[in-house]
Amino acid sequence: MQAEIIAIGDELSSGQRLDTNSQWLSKKLGDLGVRVAFHTTVGDDLSENIEVLRAAAGRSDFVVCTGGLGPTLDDLTRQAMAASFDRSLELDEPSLRYIQALFAKRHREMPERNRIQAMFPAGSQIIENPHGSAPGIDLTIEGDGKSSRFFALPGVPAEMKEMWELTVAPRIESQAGNAHGSMRYHVIKLFGIGESDVESKIPTVTRRGRVPAVGITVSRATITLRIAALSTSEEQFRELIQPTVDEIHEALGELIFGEGDAELHDVVVRLLREQNKTLATLEIGAGSQVADWLLSADPGGATSSGNLSVANISTTKKWIEGQEDLELGSDESLVACVESLARQQQSDLALLVARYPSPEEMLESQKAFPLCFALTDGSQSKVFRRYIGGNPDVLLPRIGKTGLEHLRRMLLGLRDDSLT
Repeated sequence: MQAEIIAIGDELSSGQRLDTNSQWLSKKLGDLGVRVAFHTTVGDDLSENIEVLRAAAGRSDFVVCTGGLGPTLDDLTRQAMAASFDRSLELDEPSLRYIQALFAKRHREMPERNRIQAMFPAGSQIIENPHGSAPGIDLTIEGDGKSSRFFALPGVPAEMKEMWELTVAPRIESQAGNAHGSMRYHVIKLFGIGESDVESKIPTVTRRGRVPAVGITVSRATITLRIAALSTSEEQFRELIQPTVDEIHEALGELIFGEGDAELHDVVVRLLREQNKTLATLEIGAGSQVADWLLSADPGGATSSGNLSVANISTTKKWIEGQEDLELGSDESLVACVESLARQQQSDLALLVARYPSPEEMLESQKAFPLCFALTDGSQSKVFRRYIGGNPDVLLPRIGKTGLEHLRRMLLGLRDDSLT
């Protein structure tokens, strides 16, 4: 079965407020085994609401609307539902008495305008709102051999969530059944090549209509493969996705740094702890991604734990006297710098990132910046030179993660020539 979520309100369509309700509802519908195919956002305009509701009725089995159930003139959800499907608005006396009692408990008389909240399109079932004055609407529309069930809920997240759990979810589950189970997900993360290169390595895995489904997303230079499938148990899900997981690992191999929620810096910290090694970092330039990430991966205090020591220095003069452009220095000078860092910090490993571009430099469109990465583990020292570019929002994370990826590979004894 297929669902659609409609978020209603000028504050959402104008971008004044972030729509978190739709994200929450999508996850909840997936838990019930119902696929969400559409997210729609519409402002407080009656004709536009009617257009959106009619379109949803023609393509979705379940439609969950949030917002527009208040008493003010811009709250038009019930009117739009009635007009969309040629239903009259009818007063529900129990709902009216409930709203009046709610105001009485607050030592207030119910404004006449709130009467509209007790009116529902003919044929509706009421969705009780335990803590608000806006009951929800449950209306099933039949037409052209298709049935579509609408649920209208308040936009207030706390009220919406409570009404969902108490009433809406059980009704959807009862109608949809749960023979195929709930939607479950498994995440694989990698770094080092582009999104299109990843897809070219696993073309059959990302094919549309495949079960399990595999989607590719990119965030801050990390590529995530999200495997999704309906299953009745975690054991069944693992059995279903295992061939896909194996195929992904065979194709992408060492590029994969982890599975689940862990980020690249979490993996590096775990490796350091498993190997009982300490680390010092030096980042030169306008950014300082690595140290911040490593420290955030150790909430108890990385330095005080004895497992991880991070030194973050933002100026080249601290380490290379008189040399402003470290990327133009020799490999020998870079090795001397990173080895000196390890000695001064008394760490087992050291990582040098040089240098992050300034904010002014990053404004230069389409420019790739020369970067140097130097590492030492006491027994060997390595220098890597790369040109790295990209949108300013992605550039600094990409630089920092490139350094972390080189470090991860050193800790695991992996080759470094597969990074692009």
